[in-house]
Amino acid sequence: MEITSELFMKAYEQMSDAVFLLRDKSEIIASNPAANQLLDRYEVNLDDFCTYCNGYTSIFEERTCLGCSLRKRIDNEAFQIFLNVKNGENIPFSASYTLIDESAGISILLLRNLTQQQQTEQLLKQKTMTEYVINAQENERKRLSRELHDGLAQGLFSTLIELRKIKYMTKKEDYESSIAEMDSMLATTLEDIRNMAVELRPSSLDDLGIFAALKAYFKRYEQLLGVHVIFVSELYGTRFPASVETMLYRVTQEALTNAAKYADVDEIEVYLFKTKQTIVLEINDQGIGFSPDHFTAEGSGLGLLNMKERVELLHGEFELRSEPNQGTKVLVRIPIEPKGGRTT
Repeated sequence: MEITSELFMKAYEQMSDAVFLLRDKSEIIASNPAANQLLDRYEVNLDDFCTYCNGYTSIFEERTCLGCSLRKRIDNEAFQIFLNVKNGENIPFSASYTLIDESAGISILLLRNLTQQQQTEQLLKQKTMTEYVINAQENERKRLSRELHDGLAQGLFSTLIELRKIKYMTKKEDYESSIAEMDSMLATTLEDIRNMAVELRPSSLDDLGIFAALKAYFKRYEQLLGVHVIFVSELYGTRFPASVETMLYRVTQEALTNAAKYADVDEIEVYLFKTKQTIVLEINDQGIGFSPDHFTAEGSGLGLLNMKERVELLHGEFELRSEPNQGTKVLVRIPIEPKGGRTT
C-alpha cells in the first residue's frame, strides 16, 4: 500500500489524540479536530503553555513544574502533564513533544487524555490494597486467636487445674510446690500478654518515641531470632509527629521480618538520623538478596508495597536496593516539613 500525503492527512484528521503544530512552543499554527475539541471542552488557552500546564507527577508532588519536560527535552519519550481548565479542574494527559524544524522553531505537541486510564489504575490499586488490608487483618486475627488459644488459654487452664488440686492436698510440701508452680505459670502467662501487647502497639512508641521503641524491638528481635542488630542513631529523646514515628517503626519491623525470613543473615545494620530537612532510615543486610523487579523473595511482595505506601503517604521516598547474593538495603527519606508546612 502506497503511503501518500492524503493518507497522512486522514490520520491527522481522524486520530483521537490532540495534535498541535506550534511555533516557538506556544503559538498554534495548526491543530486537528481532536485538538480543537480539547480546547473547546476544557476552555484552555495555548497562547502560553505555562498558563495551563500544571506540571507532571513526581515523587514529591502529584503536580509540579520542576524539571519541565517540555522546556528541557532530552529525548522524545512521552511525559505526563496536568492541564488547568477554567472550572478549576486538573486533567491528566500524556504528552509528546518533538521539534521538527529547529530553524523555524516549529514543533508538534500530542496530548492524550488519561482520565479514564488513571481512574482504572486507581481502582485496581485500591482493590489490591483493600485485599492486602483484609488479608493482613485476617492473618493477624488468626495469629492472635492461635496465641490466645495455645498460649494464654492453656497457661490459665493449667493454673486453674493446679489451683483446684490444692483443696485435696494434705501435705505442706505439696501445697508449697503447687503454689510455686502456679506462680511460675502466671508469670509466664503475664509475659505472653505483655509480648502480645507490644507486638500490637508498643507503649514506648507513644511514651518515649521512636528511638526507645526501636531499641526495645531490636532486643526482643535478637532474643527471639538470634539475629544481632547494630543500631546507630543520635536521636535519643527526639520526638517526631506520631504518624512519622509509627511509619518508621512499622517499616523497620517489616524490613527486619523479611530479613529474618529470607536473607539468611546473623547481623543487620540499622541507621536512623536527621538532617536539616529530612529523617533518614537505612536498613542493611549482607544476606542472599533478591531481584526487586520481580519480588523473588517469596511472600514479601505485598510487604514491600506496604512499606512503600506508608512512606509515600508522608511525602517521603522509599528506595530498595538488592541483588542476588549482594544483600539488601532499605532506604527511607522523610521530609521534616513537607511543602505546605505540614507533616501528615
